[in-house]
Amino acid sequence: MGRLLQARGWLAALLGGVLALMITGGITALPGQIFNVPSLKDDIRSGPDVSVAVVKVQLEDEGMSRVTQRDHRPSASLRQFLSRQGAAASPDFDQRLQSVGAVNLERLTLRVVFTGHRNQTVNIVNIEPEIVERGAPWSGTLFSVPSQAGSPTMKMMFDLDRPRPVARKAKFDEEKGRISPGGPFFGEQTITLKDTAQQVVMVRAVTARHYVAFRLKATYMLGNKTRSVTIDDRGKPFQVTAVSGGSDRLEDVKYHRVFALDSDFSLCQTVPAIPSACENQGS
Repeated sequence: MGRLLQARGWLAALLGGVLALMITGGITALPGQIFNVPSLKDDIRSGPDVSVAVVKVQLEDEGMSRVTQRDHRPSASLRQFLSRQGAAASPDFDQRLQSVGAVNLERLTLRVVFTGHRNQTVNIVNIEPEIVERGAPWSGTLFSVPSQAGSPTMKMMFDLDRPRPVARKAKFDEEKGRISPGGPFFGEQTITLKDTAQQVVMVRAVTARHYVAFRLKATYMLGNKTRSVTIDDRGKPFQVTAVSGGSDRLEDVKYHRVFALDSDFSLCQTVPAIPSACENQGS
């Protein structure tokens, strides 16, 4: 009889332990069934949902031509730099021209790197330009470094001459030998970001009619919340200008001053009446 009672006690203890374990496990799993745990974690997580790093890049199909808004007479130091063999291929070329206010001619390419910082997936559903200024093409000083042949891989493109530019797939136009806008980029896809994951998007903005200053606005979904992040040039808008005079031919462009590329990749100021000839001395 004693052994029977002992066995019953042991069985009761075992069943009690199993029941306690089941109850504890159920309670532990309950929050995950009732609450969105990643969302709750994100509510108390500091910092931005997504960070953006952007760099202006120069691809071989777009050249290095730059234009100032008004007539710019380069300093003796800049003239000396431009006259050096290989000046246009120098790493300092673009920085020197930016320092005098020159902007890209016709095309601007950006490498945009998105990084996610949330437990939930960040879904970028749109990127669009916010036009700060649109006006006549700049006609100051042209530093002409034409494009080379090439068909780089692009992902996204904006035609800034449209009243409301939208993100489009970039495609290489065999007939024209250049990148041109295709169908809507976000029509069938989004850009997804897991926590700490990165996505790189090559973006090109083009204009054939205007000077345009713009920022980019990326709209994204975090759970059921819609948010956005602004992309700009270190606090300033990006800038690009069309050709003044509406022609790609150096003989037809209309600028106060033109510096043309020579065969040794130096630049010289051209004679207005003979754009292909260099002046012996600039003024």
